[in-house]
Amino acid sequence: MKNKKWWGLAAIVLSISVVTACGAKPTTNAGQPGVPPTEVQPDQSDSNPQTPNQEEPANQEREKQEQSITAYVSDSDLMGLKSYSAKIQFADDEEKYKQALKALQTSDHPEDIPLWKKIEFKSVKFSDGTLTIDIRIPADARLGAGGESFAIEALTKTLFQFDEIHAVDVLVDGQAAESLMGHVTLEHPFHRE
Repeated sequence: MKNKKWWGLAAIVLSISVVTACGAKPTTNAGQPGVPPTEVQPDQSDSNPQTPNQEEPANQEREKQEQSITAYVSDSDLMGLKSYSAKIQFADDEEKYKQALKALQTSDHPEDIPLWKKIEFKSVKFSDGTLTIDIRIPADARLGAGGESFAIEALTKTLFQFDEIHAVDVLVDGQAAESLMGHVTLEHPFHRE
């Protein structure tokens, strides 16, 4: 009798987990179509201050480069990282890094979990081989120890594809935090292995 109760309780917990996970997936899908417009909007705002000179925006658009990178997300069970190819467009190195970070916030497959989806990238600065990223982590973006570890691994694997980046320093609200989300120690900075 007790065994049946435990199986019933396990089935209920599993059902709630599946329903909760499925409820979060449309948000992932809904965010995907929004990615290309956000990539275009910064370019348009960059060109707005230059409206007196009409040739410069056209030149900037022609100078945009496209590159395929590998971005990383978690599988649906948060048991491991999966990679996918993402195309990014950029006019300069700073924009290239921002686009790579945006690639970490989306996925081509609705069953995958973009570990950086809800995290806000406040600033990105590159100097002397070190990329410094300042982030803000909303309460609903926090992950468990495994998810946090995968998030850091996804970030470093994605950014270390660029040969010029030798180290990545992650700041939380401008501070060199001890931990990203309370579980995994942050190195300041992470160095290429």
